[in-house]
Amino acid sequence: MSKTKAKLLLVLVFAARGTSFLFSKALMGQMAPMSILAVRFTLAFLVLAAVFFPKLRGCSKASLTGGLILGVLYTVCMTFEMYGLRRTDTGVSALIENMAIVLVPIYAAVLTRTAPKRITILYAVLAVIGVGFLSLSQRESGGDWQGIVLIILAAMTYGVCIMATEKVSRDADPVAIGMIQLGTMGVLSLLVSLFQGSLSLPQTAGQWGMLLLLILLCSCFGFAFQPVGQKYLPAETAAVFTVVNPLTASILGITVAGELLSASKIVGYVLILLALLLYNSEGRFPWHAKR
Repeated sequence: MSKTKAKLLLVLVFAARGTSFLFSKALMGQMAPMSILAVRFTLAFLVLAAVFFPKLRGCSKASLTGGLILGVLYTVCMTFEMYGLRRTDTGVSALIENMAIVLVPIYAAVLTRTAPKRITILYAVLAVIGVGFLSLSQRESGGDWQGIVLIILAAMTYGVCIMATEKVSRDADPVAIGMIQLGTMGVLSLLVSLFQGSLSLPQTAGQWGMLLLLILLCSCFGFAFQPVGQKYLPAETAAVFTVVNPLTASILGITVAGELLSASKIVGYVLILLALLLYNSEGRFPWHAKR
């Protein structure tokens, strides 16, 4: 796959993932968060296993190990996301979580024991200020700070997931990795749901419809094919395309869910999107050379 096709695939993947915030929040009115994750990822695994069974049967040890690692990491990330999303607006949740864009190069700098670029630190500070305004907007609308904290934890974990995806997909079958990842997420979420005593199924056709969209669009395509695109791109490049995710979620939250825009929320949106877009344009402006 060429780098151009890999980038296009990631754009579509993150757009699909962006719709999950809306569907998940709507389903949480009737189902517990871990119950949604258990049903969603178990059925997504079964769908993909039926389609790509030869890849699953003949997967290598590297694919199996990589899928298990990503499954555990993404289960942690999605748990933070779901419980945070229950307390915050969809657009706010998506924007904060996708601060992973600026966290990835900082993580990479720590791992290589090199100082992060000053311009990257500036983007991170800009995004953090934006989070502050979004926190204020949640307070104004009757929300609480706990949801913001949970989404920040999801963002920190998501950055680790992006880096881990690049590493494990480099020398393995990305489709097999994606399937095993989903299966692992399904099993872990199911175990937690059973422990909580919260396992349940959708009760109406509308709920099943939203769940099927989560399974087919957000999970089978969104999760399973991210390793395919990342196999041909570095983690830093893949992180740039996550900006599509919060844009999709924010637009759907306002236009479909009717989420209100306050002054502080608009400022927070602008600051975080500015940080993400400036990071995306790195190398195209004179100030990027001065770091």
